[in-house]
Amino acid sequence: MRFLSGKGFAKDAQIDIIKRLGTGVPTGAGLGSKVARFAGGKGARNILRAVPGLSAALVGLDVADVVAGQDSLANRGMDAAAMGIGGTLGAVGGPLGIAAGAGLGKMVSDGTQFILGGGKSAEQRKIEEAVKLLQQRGLV
Repeated sequence: MRFLSGKGFAKDAQIDIIKRLGTGVPTGAGLGSKVARFAGGKGARNILRAVPGLSAALVGLDVADVVAGQDSLANRGMDAAAMGIGGTLGAVGGPLGIAAGAGLGKMVSDGTQFILGGGKSAEQRKIEEAVKLLQQRGLV
């Protein structure tokens, strides 16, 4: 639960962002100093605090889609395997890396299925088969 509150993540991410952008001390009117000042502010910290919770929620929705979705068993298996591989690869980034990896794995799986399967759901394929059958019988 401490991770989902985002406090530690936000603080660490904010420090890392500021290091990458520079000190944030306005040495001129450049965009970099304005971005660094924003990154060090309270608003950026609050935005960053939401990242772990949102990541966990999105992975939860992906898992719900795999478990309760109307896709075929092969489709669900491919999604679950892709999420597992992505989560394993993302494990170097801690809990947030695992969540991001699993989400990206599901996205890659869905994209592959869309491209190779023509992007049609099971219902769309059934309707097309029914229309073909009706056309063969001369009813449409």
